[in-house]
Amino acid sequence: MDAHANEQQARQQYADELRQRYRDLRRWAVEHWPNTAQPLTAADFIATDRELQLLLGARLHLGQQGSNPPAHADYEQVTPMPWP
Repeated sequence: MDAHANEQQARQQYADELRQRYRDLRRWAVEHWPNTAQPLTAADFIATDRELQLLLGARLHLGQQGSNPPAHADYEQVTPMPWP
């Protein structure tokens, strides 16, 4: 049962807002990092970026199949289906 009248739109709005809040948090963290001898860089957030993408991709859209793989996919599925 849908929690929202247009659940797909609600999911997209949620994802957009979460990405924006995360970018704001990253910016704040870099600007206010107290250890000036070892400043934060974008590389310090790689793992978090990846986890956020997993959360907003596969988990947020669980059970939904897209017709095409994402354009930024690192690989293309070429394994044939097994014989019956």
